[in-house]
Amino acid sequence: MPDTLPLAPTVIDGCVSIVRLHGEICFDCGAVSKTLRAAGHVAVRGSACVWQTVTCGCRSQATAA
Repeated sequence: MPDTLPLAPTVIDGCVSIVRLHGEICFDCGAVSKTLRAAGHVAVRGSACVWQTVTCGCRSQATAA
């Protein structure tokens, strides 16, 4: 059994493309032709749904530069 609690989803305000929420494109940049991997979970404020998102790694590349 893991000793850590799961991370709470990131709560986002405003409009978000349903395609990004369904994990068909990178949540951060919208890339479709790159390899995608799990990026965590988000919840849209005012909704009870929690969505698993994916990323191409663009956010980690931007913070490393």
